[in-house]
Amino acid sequence: MPLARSAATVLHAYNEPVEVREFEVPDPDDDALVVKVEASTMCGTDVHMHAGDLVPFSRLPVIMGHEIVGRVAALGKNRVTDAVDRPLAEGDLVAWSYAWCGHCYWCTVARQPTLCSNARMYGWGPANEFPYVTGGFAEYAYIMPQCKVVKVPENLDPALAASSTCSFRTVMHGFEALGPVSTIDTILVQGSGPVGLYATAVAAQSGARQVLVIGAPDDRLQIARHWGATDTFNVLETEAAQRKEQILALTDRRGPDIVIECSGAGPAFPEGLDLVRKGGRYLIIGQADPRPQNVSGTIFNMKQINVMGVLSADIPHYYKALNFLADHQDKYPFHELLGNRYTLNTVNDALASMGAHRETKPVILPQAA
Repeated sequence: MPLARSAATVLHAYNEPVEVREFEVPDPDDDALVVKVEASTMCGTDVHMHAGDLVPFSRLPVIMGHEIVGRVAALGKNRVTDAVDRPLAEGDLVAWSYAWCGHCYWCTVARQPTLCSNARMYGWGPANEFPYVTGGFAEYAYIMPQCKVVKVPENLDPALAASSTCSFRTVMHGFEALGPVSTIDTILVQGSGPVGLYATAVAAQSGARQVLVIGAPDDRLQIARHWGATDTFNVLETEAAQRKEQILALTDRRGPDIVIECSGAGPAFPEGLDLVRKGGRYLIIGQADPRPQNVSGTIFNMKQINVMGVLSADIPHYYKALNFLADHQDKYPFHELLGNRYTLNTVNDALASMGAHRETKPVILPQAA
């Protein structure tokens, strides 16, 4: 195989600058692939990982970056098609799921692979164990045998495609769990980061009567309006009681039929439970705040609401997200999500910029300089 080494941006110690290093690129096993990274995008998880907030899930040294697309550089002999049976060849632009083990209870009996007991995830390390190059902030990435692969529509900007491989595929998982949306439904989205913005676009496209968004800052709320939100509420400029009154006024005093939590903020959870109408549905996608919230259990039966949550996504959700972008990019200005473009040598700048909320989704290109 002509690939011998790959430059990659490596985190060796939390809260320390990342550094560019070189790694051996293993030849692919019979069921594996090697791709040349075309583009990666930075997730808020990368910022938290860099700060050491995700120990022990992250393992040092780590090549960060789990939002990745790449072009096939080498195929194992058994890798002849993607997950929807389309032929695979060198040069094809692809995205891939995490490596679910395929033999635990969650993979087999429950058929919930995102809960896999033995999952290996991209961009979480360690980079000192085979197959080493499993993060997106690198020139090459090794796609493990257990990973399912889909080809990326060629009419998509690779950076935009990469941005869909975390937040958007999880949103698609969430809408699958949520079930049908009616043309008389009002959907409230809590959060205006990438997860919330993609949820806004899907909610708008689903035919909902109204799509409301609570979030901040104003520039993200403006994107939400461009992506289909009918009304927005700045969480930094309003109190919960004020927002509730405005939302009740828009919903005949009932509250939203569906609330989708995408913010990750702990206080959003009790607020969402308070806002959803009696008999409504509450979908939890973003909750990452470990702090407990005060919620009375009686709210669940007295309001007779359905509450559900999702974690990560499997290959059908990647496929749906990529095709949603390809099919609707002329209707929704998805590129508004993307930030500046950085090389491997300037990933520290991207981490600082995203950590300071100066941009929503920095793009990392595989060049080392």
